[in-house]
Amino acid sequence: MTTKLKVTRKRNFSAHHMLIGAARAALEDANQRRPGWFYSELTAITLSALSIEAMCNAIGDRIIDGWKDFENASPLAKLRLLCERLNISYDKSKEPWVSAIWLCRFRNLIAHAKPEIIAEEYVWTRSEYDSRRTDEPKSKLERLITRGNAAKALTTAESIKTSLCEKISPEDRLGLYSDAWEGSARGISDD
Repeated sequence: MTTKLKVTRKRNFSAHHMLIGAARAALEDANQRRPGWFYSELTAITLSALSIEAMCNAIGDRIIDGWKDFENASPLAKLRLLCERLNISYDKSKEPWVSAIWLCRFRNLIAHAKPEIIAEEYVWTRSEYDSRRTDEPKSKLERLITRGNAAKALTTAESIKTSLCEKISPEDRLGLYSDAWEGSARGISDD
């Protein structure tokens, strides 16, 4: 009787899948206004932005010889290079590229965040004061963090993934369009 199995498993890992998945989960938390939903919005936007570079690296590594030479390029430069190689129109005045540019700028704002003094002064009626007295002053960065922007960020990352992957041959697409793995098991003798 066979008591041992030889198991073989293989997966082409690409971080953009987990980044998009985490962004999707964070957006769901934000939409349901679970405690900390502001941070969920921040998470969805940031991880969507990071997923763009991760997917560029995964796709570029498969379709461009010497992709490592572009490792220090900006995410937008990588994206433009891939669009050129895959014959995708990159028009920075149209979606999803407008939002991709916004996401990359947001990524840089987060990565290189600077302190900001926020000073506000208002003349309010008593009812305005009563309704807004607990509203904290927000920085320029914090004002960008909204559920609408979080949803737009995730939609942008998913749209770019689809656009790029549709132009790649099916044999090169494995693990890029969707996260998947394969495996097998067969019985082996105990000898």
